[in-house]
Amino acid sequence: MSKLTILAGDFPVGAGRFTIRNFTLPGDENHYLCETVAANQITALNNATEKLLLLLDISDSTKEFIKNAKRDQTFFMAKLKDGRRFVASTDDRTFNKIVQAVQRETDIPLDKTPSAA
Repeated sequence: MSKLTILAGDFPVGAGRFTIRNFTLPGDENHYLCETVAANQITALNNATEKLLLLLDISDSTKEFIKNAKRDQTFFMAKLKDGRRFVASTDDRTFNKIVQAVQRETDIPLDKTPSAA
């Protein structure tokens, strides 16, 4: 299981996990509940730059987290089939696992370059 951190979007900010083909994301503000999302539910997955992330409506503590990120930290944006989205961070190795899983589970070509949108 690989760790990721939800920074913004339609899910509460907090810790999540990625397994072979599933995301476990925070489901409520208190993190008592979580939601499992299969990799085949992803319709878009893009790297996100620090500059883009700082434009989001996020808390000051999240902005500090982004500014002080480790070198191997990857920020990415994901969109689900139901229209929900999230921005998350994880290490490079986990991000590559996510990309491989999504490509394996869907026929969507993914762009690993930073997004401008």
